Amino acid sequence: MKRIVKAALFLLSHFESYMKFLTVFLLFISLTSFAQEKKQWIVQLSNKVSDENFEKNIKEEIPSFNKIKSLSKSLNISLYECSDSENAKECLKDHYGLLSFQQNKNVELRAIPSDPLFNDQWQFFNNGSNGWLDADIDALEAWNITTGGLTLNNDTIVVAVIDGGINIEHEDLKNNMWINNAEIEYNGKDDDGNGFVDDVYGWNFKTDSPDVSNEGSGNWHGTPVAGIIGADGNNDLGVTGVNWNVKVMNLVHGGTEADVIAAYDYILEMRKKYNDSNGKEGAFVVVTNSSLGIDNGNPEDSPMWCMMYDALGAVGVLSVGATSNANINVDENGDLPTTCTSDYLITVTNSTSSDEFADSGYGKEHIDLSAPGSKTFTLSNNGGYANFGGTSAAAPHVAGAVALLYATPIELFADAIKTRPKNTAKLVKQCILEGTDPIKELKDKTVSGGRLNLYNSLRSLFYKFRLNDPSQDLNIFIEAIYPNPARDFFKIYFNIIESNSIEFSLYNANWQIVESISYQNINTGIHEQLFETNDLPEGIYFLKINVGKFSTSVHKLLILSE
Repeated sequence: MKRIVKAALFLLSHFESYMKFLTVFLLFISLTSFAQEKKQWIVQLSNKVSDENFEKNIKEEIPSFNKIKSLSKSLNISLYECSDSENAKECLKDHYGLLSFQQNKNVELRAIPSDPLFNDQWQFFNNGSNGWLDADIDALEAWNITTGGLTLNNDTIVVAVIDGGINIEHEDLKNNMWINNAEIEYNGKDDDGNGFVDDVYGWNFKTDSPDVSNEGSGNWHGTPVAGIIGADGNNDLGVTGVNWNVKVMNLVHGGTEADVIAAYDYILEMRKKYNDSNGKEGAFVVVTNSSLGIDNGNPEDSPMWCMMYDALGAVGVLSVGATSNANINVDENGDLPTTCTSDYLITVTNSTSSDEFADSGYGKEHIDLSAPGSKTFTLSNNGGYANFGGTSAAAPHVAGAVALLYATPIELFADAIKTRPKNTAKLVKQCILEGTDPIKELKDKTVSGGRLNLYNSLRSLFYKFRLNDPSQDLNIFIEAIYPNPARDFFKIYFNIIESNSIEFSLYNANWQIVESISYQNINTGIHEQLFETNDLPEGIYFLKINVGKFSTSVHKLLILSE
């Protein structure tokens, strides 16, 4: 007993010292753990440098730098990880053969048909009840022209949805899910040679598997997004999508930028295959939808994410991105992906059933238009139907509109899709923005100053491809604008199909003309036009080109000072 008492007194007398030791020890363990925390880096290498040589050289400086997986073989982008993150950043800055790098960060989720619940879809058909204004997107008028699904040349139109997954067995969607017919289901082989085994319905980049339905559970976010784009129309069930018939490609992201880049690369390779094989292989993806992003994100921190939009555009794929649901000016505060600069990216904010701005992200330089988003009605993941809102709902209305325009029954347009996919994609974007209904509240909040209108966009496309005078259609193609960003100058490389007058107008961010160059007549063929910019203030500018009485799309440029 005396020994116990003596031991207790000893412990009490040394309790304070023991606690100090324990605190220091735990702090040391914590700091050591923090220092060893592995961070991931997305790296793009020059085609002249192999992964093996890069990894061998970088390991001499950072032994913990290891490759996890390839994200894009054609663009030479891979995902690495290391525990010495600060040293890694410094070493990567000037490393030979490295084109770009960024830290991998987390992303967050953003004719009257016979469908019995169609009247609940205010975004398509405004019957004037409940005090609604004319805030719908004129879907009935558009569907008198086309209901989607096929081009005039019978290309099956595909929309790629990068989201959390889709309930592929939903009664009002299962017939419109994209199927990779070149892949034999669950035979454990890569039948089409695209690097993915059994990707019959798409790919799950979270689990690195073909299970895009999340073991049959779908996803609360992805299913309504897909429903807005392509719920089966005129089938006596539930609701309809912007397209009555279209194929929805299901790509599940894992919550990081690396997964998004890998998903975009899957789309890129499938569309490349389609173009190169004249439709015999791959998939005719015309647009992607990403109702996800990073609030306050900076494109400078995510160069490879932003780069994917130009890579996709080069093969004919437009991309639609939802902006933040926070009421912020993204021009000033940043946002990803909607502040990425690309002619092939359409950025979308949210409007209500009374055509009011829904207090979401905005920006006169970076947000293109609004679309119905607040309490829109569509599919729910449980197999039923429900309201779904936010910019996550607004974006797929625009992605669906892009797909619908590709089904426009104009022969010249259908041929241009095949022969000039890049330029045709730009033209479709132009028609989407030109077709918007002007909304006073959006005048200084978006590039177009308006809200999506399906019918007006189709009319714009028809106007550009007038069947009674095809010589006026697509009479100019912009091959390149380089460099962009520009410092002292930039050049426009363009192809005139028919001799005509031409005018180049450069606007500042307030849409004031700062320079204009015109010619009364210019011969057919490829030309270049120089613009000197050394006297212009640094900032965002817009280039517009008029040929005769027709306009090309508006091109965004960044001009830098010395």
